[in-house]
Amino acid sequence: MIISITAELGIDFGENFAGGLGVLEGDKFYASARLGIDYTVFTLFYRKGYTGNEEKQKELLKNLVKEWETEIELKKGKIKIEYLTYKLNTAKAIFINILSPDWAKRLNEKLYIENSEEDRFYKYLVLAKATEKYISEKIGWDKIKYVDLQEAYPSFLPLLKYFPRYRIIIHTPAPWGHPTFPARYFKEEFGFEFPFDPVVMTEIGLSSAVQGIVVSKKMLHHVSKTFPHHMHKIKAITNAVEIPRWRHPLLNNVKDLDDFIKKKKEVKKESLKKLGKESDKPTIGWVRRITQYKRPEFILRLIDELRDDVVFIIGGKAHPYEYYGVELEKKFKEYAQKRNNVIYVQGVDIQQMKLAIWSSDIWTFTPYSGWEASGTSFMKAGVNGVPSVASRDGAVPEIIKDGYNGWLYGEDRYELLPVDTYDREYEEFARKVKEALNKYYEVGYNAYHTFSDFCSMDRLMKEYAL
Repeated sequence: MIISITAELGIDFGENFAGGLGVLEGDKFYASARLGIDYTVFTLFYRKGYTGNEEKQKELLKNLVKEWETEIELKKGKIKIEYLTYKLNTAKAIFINILSPDWAKRLNEKLYIENSEEDRFYKYLVLAKATEKYISEKIGWDKIKYVDLQEAYPSFLPLLKYFPRYRIIIHTPAPWGHPTFPARYFKEEFGFEFPFDPVVMTEIGLSSAVQGIVVSKKMLHHVSKTFPHHMHKIKAITNAVEIPRWRHPLLNNVKDLDDFIKKKKEVKKESLKKLGKESDKPTIGWVRRITQYKRPEFILRLIDELRDDVVFIIGGKAHPYEYYGVELEKKFKEYAQKRNNVIYVQGVDIQQMKLAIWSSDIWTFTPYSGWEASGTSFMKAGVNGVPSVASRDGAVPEIIKDGYNGWLYGEDRYELLPVDTYDREYEEFARKVKEALNKYYEVGYNAYHTFSDFCSMDRLMKEYAL
């Protein structure tokens, strides 16, 4: 059995995720169910999700079964919790919901949004304590092959329970991937007197783990600078996607280029219609978490430049406390309201994400090189025969060959340099998009064939199971 612990989980119901990590963990869940892997994933249940959409979380609740109600104990007192489960074949997702007292209930109200640093500390401590209790009383540690800590927040678990086969998966090279807490919190809760302050949770995870995993080969360079003393046990397993979840069923059996073009046109027409649009014009997509390093302004500049010759599908969601992202999200909506050729989709919605990909002829992947861990939207596009115009970042250099199964632009940076949003790379990006507009079917056909093996969860789960 493999256990995974994650702050977010994106299955096909609700809004219990914020972006790539949650969707990736959802893909692992569905792949495990399909492949017959004994897999259990723990996460918190967020009553208001990520964007405050309680109705979508009620939809999730309808698909969950209450398995167990119990208590965990913190220095601040006892907390009553319940385990809500969703089972699919050999895979099980366990959502932990806090029932009482009132001070604790606020901890899992929303994903990645807390009232204080102390609340953030206790939020993830509850996740760890609840996971430890369930494993100890319902599974048994002797039945587990690996416990995977997804990013650093679950690294409270090794402080609660020794286990020889923890693995920590580092999903971002950026600073927010290595959260810290004041040492006094650990002294108050555990009696620990760490000799360093603040306490870096990634360091706790790596020190306790038998192995560290990064999600692209490029990330090995980043962690070699950040955690050089742990490099002997860190390896790369490049991310992938669950193709049966993301590929349109009509594209499962493509005979040749002519058949591909015919089916692509059918898929595009059907999907665009579901988004409320009918058009024969080329369609370009940009949908992902809206934050500065992903350079969302590139797609807005492209809309201004190409104007009405192309249909654009744009969307995503910004963290409500990130001013830049919130302002760009407003601009996205304004563009969609003012221009007939721009469609805005809600980014924290699996079905909307699928429709955006299926409707597109060209996908755009624009992170500032050096900041993206892997990226999977270009993989989801590629397995649907939608080629990407992509910056040289994350897993892109491992998969895309310029002009053959996609297009590349910009420098291949290996440092976390300051993000210059209006940098000189836009001109090359726009030029590559214009090139793509003339041959997206041929290049998309190559992407369809070349992405299917490497970007498949079959490959990833095999590497993780070793």
